[in-house]
Amino acid sequence: MVHIIPLFIDPRPTDAGNETRAAAPRLDPYWQAVAERHEQRMAQQQAFDTEIASRKLDGEIAGAEADTVANAPADGEGLHHAMYGEVDRHTGRVLEKGWFDTLFDGFVKQAPPELRAGLASRKETLRAAGSTRMAMQQLERRARYEHDQLSAAQAEELDSIAKSDPDDYATFHASRQAGLDLIGKMNLDPERRQKAEAAWRESTARTRVEALIVRDPKRALELLGAAIGQRGKVAASALRPSGNGGQE
Repeated sequence: MVHIIPLFIDPRPTDAGNETRAAAPRLDPYWQAVAERHEQRMAQQQAFDTEIASRKLDGEIAGAEADTVANAPADGEGLHHAMYGEVDRHTGRVLEKGWFDTLFDGFVKQAPPELRAGLASRKETLRAAGSTRMAMQQLERRARYEHDQLSAAQAEELDSIAKSDPDDYATFHASRQAGLDLIGKMNLDPERRQKAEAAWRESTARTRVEALIVRDPKRALELLGAAIGQRGKVAASALRPSGNGGQE
């Protein structure tokens, strides 16, 4: 490989009494082609080395993200900021540095000088992608936390219903409402909230009936029959034609 290629030749003065110099002569076409090929090869080599370094950087970032998730609190609080800090959405200025900044800046400083510019240009793209990943991780961690806490609270309320007097409707209603209030404070879309509330009402009703069966099996069967009958009426009402489309 040609390591040193003379691209410029110092010309001799055209005139002993003239201080100006003539323009440098053009390279021979052969050497011009060699120089261009050399530049192309150096550019390819730098692009390849930058990509290899970038892949290594991606691996280090992935490892840092995994550690951040593993060490985050149960509710995910602060997970995103710990890894990617905070950036002004309007100006793009970093307001609070995260682990990503420390890792990235240190990696670039240790990279060969000719690769630093190429790596540095990828910083904001990597931050944007990683920031989205961490935001999703934090939301998922929070959702799991809320689900686990709801399950624990509902288990306590169901245990209270099972142990209380099944005829004490005030206590039963208080336990049921406590569960509904907690569901109302969760980050759920309307459809999931409706399903969670329906499931909770069913669970509390079933637990009350089970407690009543232990105490008074005959009356429990009567309540079940009444409930089934009420559901049948509701279903029939929903299926009945409205307006002038049909007659009783």
